[in-house]
Amino acid sequence: MSTALIMVEGVLGDYSTLHGFYPIPDGVKLAHTLRTGYQVSLATTRYDDASVEHWLRINGMVSPAFYDGLMYRKPEWADLSDAELRAEQATELRRAGADVGFVVSGDPDTILRITELGIPALLFTNPSYRWAEYRPDKKRLPKPWEQIDEEVVRQKELRANDPRLSDMEPEQI
Repeated sequence: MSTALIMVEGVLGDYSTLHGFYPIPDGVKLAHTLRTGYQVSLATTRYDDASVEHWLRINGMVSPAFYDGLMYRKPEWADLSDAELRAEQATELRRAGADVGFVVSGDPDTILRITELGIPALLFTNPSYRWAEYRPDKKRLPKPWEQIDEEVVRQKELRANDPRLSDMEPEQI
């Protein structure tokens, strides 16, 4: 049976400063669906596989019912970018004898590198999680001081020109 390699970050879960690492329900459903036709292996960009396995377990993704193996960042892969790491993990899985038939990632750079290896890949994108504009934990930078100053001046001008706030009584006709 072929192996589907699914990336944990961006498919099964994502990190938020407000909520920590949280599951992405549609990615988890996709992984369950792939389980029917593939052996599922997971890969993470983190060094600590124990904490990732713990997170998977408390979110209902247990081995071997959900996945067969978890690949993590080894010390010799420390200098690799996340996309390079994921491609190396797919290559390592092939070297170990697995028939890697499919890779799922939420990162376009990873998909590019995986397809260069000749492996079919799926870019998982979920607008409610993928694009920062739609996420509740979107980091909003403070407005630049010039914009704040311009807005204060604009509001003062509006107040100064508002006849309802003027000390003079309007002319009676």
